[in-house]
Amino acid sequence: MIASFIDPGVPVVVFWVFVGAAIVIQGISKSGFAGGAGILSLPLMMLVMPVDKVAATMLPLLILCDMNAIYIHRHNKVWDKILPIYIPAIAGILLGALVWWKIGREGVQAYAVHIKRFVGVIAILFSIYIMAKETAMSWVQHAKFGRKTVAAAGVAAGFTSTIAHAAGPIVGLYLFSQNLGKTLFVGSVAWTFTLINLTKLPFYVGVGLIRKDVLLFDLCLIWLIPIGSFLGKWMHHRVSESVFNRVILVLTFIAGIQLVCNVNIIRWVFGAVLPAG
Repeated sequence: MIASFIDPGVPVVVFWVFVGAAIVIQGISKSGFAGGAGILSLPLMMLVMPVDKVAATMLPLLILCDMNAIYIHRHNKVWDKILPIYIPAIAGILLGALVWWKIGREGVQAYAVHIKRFVGVIAILFSIYIMAKETAMSWVQHAKFGRKTVAAAGVAAGFTSTIAHAAGPIVGLYLFSQNLGKTLFVGSVAWTFTLINLTKLPFYVGVGLIRKDVLLFDLCLIWLIPIGSFLGKWMHHRVSESVFNRVILVLTFIAGIQLVCNVNIIRWVFGAVLPAG
């Protein structure tokens, strides 16, 4: 079963290093650094896995992380701010599901490079976002978003989340602009992504992304989430968020460039000394 999740020519050790690191980073991000670093997980996995398997594998794990987050923040939410971006996100989710349905009918391989490049561009843009995060936050704090702007942001969030689980900057900037305060902001972000990810789930099943083999593979990875969560809580008080973000920025940018250029330097280096799986 595992063999179908490994890209041809990828050494087994390299596969587990990349996938394991991606899941642990997701746990660290969710529990220690406000969730943003999780953007690195998808590009890392796409360097060693088929693109459709990556998106499918991540969704159930993200939902588990979301359930933990909304339990912690079960009282910290503002529906008047969440619903204006979530409701139009449903349209974006439908568009994203339509894209996956089309890919499924015509064959993943025909679109694999295009999807990798899309994710690569998102990764590069997110790297720029991290670099300019303080400036962006300062700008949106004084910005006034009309209904049309929020609706457009919601559609974009739903689409990018469905294709690449990468709506973090869009949702984060919108909710930050609402001046909710730290606790309500973090809680509202958690609830927004829980709604988006749960809405995506039936469409992922419907277009054939999530199947029994994906769920079994997720069972092999679940134990890495609490490890990441523990590390995130430990690092939160010991590692500067700015330093952590810079490391994530560099790694995300490198992974994004490799996906856009359809090359894999890191995998090639590992593969030179390790047998393929």
